[in-house]
Amino acid sequence: MLKSFVREILGTEPHTVSTPRCLRPFGGKKRVLLVFADAEDDRASRQDDLLRKAHLRFIEEDIEVFNIAGGGVFPLFDDPHDLDADELRDTLDGPQPGEFGLILLDRDGRVKLRASEPMRPEEIIGALATMPH
Repeated sequence: MLKSFVREILGTEPHTVSTPRCLRPFGGKKRVLLVFADAEDDRASRQDDLLRKAHLRFIEEDIEVFNIAGGGVFPLFDDPHDLDADELRDTLDGPQPGEFGLILLDRDGRVKLRASEPMRPEEIIGALATMPH
């Protein structure tokens, strides 16, 4: 919020988002979908249901999916990884704790999709059409 406020006052362009250090092990190998959510927000459970139904499709597309709630990062399909919720939120200009949001990163760690409402898996995967394989 502070970053947005400063940009609004100063009229500066948003800075280029860099890849969080904790996501570097995925670089060149996997795409990463981050779902920022609050347990009390029904959008989080709706998004979770949509993603779980398309589990195999996300595996086929080499997309790792993580839910970020509060200070924790929880894999939706696979084993846990050592990811830092605050670093992800800060480095990627993600939504604040308690707010919902999606961020899809390509294999090079570039942000390819942002959303503030749940999205169908077809829409998320459809964003891959503009990404290098």
